[in-house]
Amino acid sequence: MTTDGARRRGPFGMEYARILVPDMAETIEFLRYHVGLQLERHTDEYAYLRADIEHHCVELISDPSLEVSRTVAVGYSVRSAEELADLRDRVSAAGLEVLPLQDRMKGLCQEGFAVRDPNGLIIELFTEFQEYAEPPTIELRPLKLVHPFLATDKYDECLEFYTKVLGFLVSDYVGDVSAFLRSEDRFHHSLALQRNKEFFVAHLCFMMKSFDHVMRGRARALYKKVPIASDLVNHSASTSIAFYMYEAKHGPRYELCDGHRVFTPEEHETHRPRRMVADPRNIDVWRAADNDWDRF
Repeated sequence: MTTDGARRRGPFGMEYARILVPDMAETIEFLRYHVGLQLERHTDEYAYLRADIEHHCVELISDPSLEVSRTVAVGYSVRSAEELADLRDRVSAAGLEVLPLQDRMKGLCQEGFAVRDPNGLIIELFTEFQEYAEPPTIELRPLKLVHPFLATDKYDECLEFYTKVLGFLVSDYVGDVSAFLRSEDRFHHSLALQRNKEFFVAHLCFMMKSFDHVMRGRARALYKKVPIASDLVNHSASTSIAFYMYEAKHGPRYELCDGHRVFTPEEHETHRPRRMVADPRNIDVWRAADNDWDRF
């Protein structure tokens, strides 16, 4: 805990999502071809896929009893043991249960713990996530898993949890229905919340190497007739251009984006969140009018 008035730090950045899937072999192939991830290890029970040098960005768990996938955990790295200890103290002070990391994850980092958010989603926090010496040699691949987007019927509780307990900073609001929260890696948002009637992980965002690679991913989706849940969107908040594809058995929507805004160190400390009108044009600047919701 700081004593000099300095801001208490949040997690550094998103590292992975853990997803239960009904057919792991099919989902592995989907993520390899359509997202560009490299399979590193798998058994009949689980699989790890990575985008860059970090050990993995997606962990798949086989669950043939399911008909559609279910995202059960997300992981965030923390910059130091001191900051991790401070986060643990804040979780305890909030009256929340400090949980152990998943057993396999314990061997992939230096130390860490987990906590359930108000939705029951497990958030794993840890230091020194293992890395590979080099990125995959795949040319058409993401550079980073940037954020999850959570739809929730506990929007206010989640906003309180992620900002007051875990230390995320608010970058922007859209009306009273969405909030974009950033972590210490300074991406415009490392987590987003949407007020909804139920909880679900709406999408996972992957940052591609270029807009050309976004369009190549889109072409692959069209070629394989993968449903495009939302076609090209020019985000007003993060400045990224993206599209979203979705097959429920393989995970939430996968967003492939280019141009996601990164704050400067000064902006990160001084930025005042915008409160934008709940208008489709404050989601996608290319939209035609304020009644253009059905296109999203």
